[in-house]
Amino acid sequence: MNKVLLALGIMLALCAGVFVYLDRTSNGIVGFYAWKLVPGNVQAEGRADINGVSLYYETYGEGSPVLVLHGGSAFIETMHNQITALATNHFVVAPDSRAHGRTSDAEGVPLSYAQMADDMIALMDHLEIDKADIVGWSDGGNIGLDMAIRYPDRVSKLVTYGSNFHTNGLVPDEEGEGINSSPDDPSWEVVRSFYQSVAPDPDHWPVFHGKLMAMWDTQPTFMVGDLGGVSSPTLVMAGEFDSIKEAHTREMASSIPNGTLVIVEGQDHFAPLMAPETVTPHIVAFLK
Repeated sequence: MNKVLLALGIMLALCAGVFVYLDRTSNGIVGFYAWKLVPGNVQAEGRADINGVSLYYETYGEGSPVLVLHGGSAFIETMHNQITALATNHFVVAPDSRAHGRTSDAEGVPLSYAQMADDMIALMDHLEIDKADIVGWSDGGNIGLDMAIRYPDRVSKLVTYGSNFHTNGLVPDEEGEGINSSPDDPSWEVVRSFYQSVAPDPDHWPVFHGKLMAMWDTQPTFMVGDLGGVSSPTLVMAGEFDSIKEAHTREMASSIPNGTLVIVEGQDHFAPLMAPETVTPHIVAFLK
């Protein structure tokens, strides 16, 4: 009997060790999958056929609605820390954006922040949500900004991290060139692998990548005057070493009538996933 208990103890310890290792190497995504298994944490997993695509989304928690938007090339899982933190007191809606993750693409239709903002409004209509807070990282923040400018009556509060209102806000690469990347570049391996594991058409990656590069190279193109039309209280965040110029982030915050600026010291563009403890508390406090 003692040997059986010892063996079980060793097996449990090994399983726990493997879980901790996988959770750390996945930046907490494995832990998010475990969290989703707890009864009551996930309200629904669904699809909405809107604007020519099948848009995948998940909902969590109860309370005032919050739309959580991931960055370009990413997927719901990258926002797991913000989702779990906000689900305590909010009804959280987290979609995979058009052509990203599990959401389909529309053949021959380019990617644009305006189209993805329209998709989010249609998703809110599908879920019968009149008005919601928006939390967006990078491209997700750009989408949220577009929504706040063009659909002001649908946005309560807006939070952006590492977002830009114009292409001139991007920190240039070492060669000083614009967006220039191959879909087969090794730097895309992690994102490419996840995309190919969940996308409706795994072979669509090169097309999706090309559309994404074209969008990043030409959008967004809002002006300071457009920011002046944002009526929602807005928290503008970025890392001290972000891929968005700090001066651009500061201009964005100061140009929004009810804008608040937070520059996260010592962090870069990927802090919402890599160092969420430096980002998420600001979001939770702002949305109280």
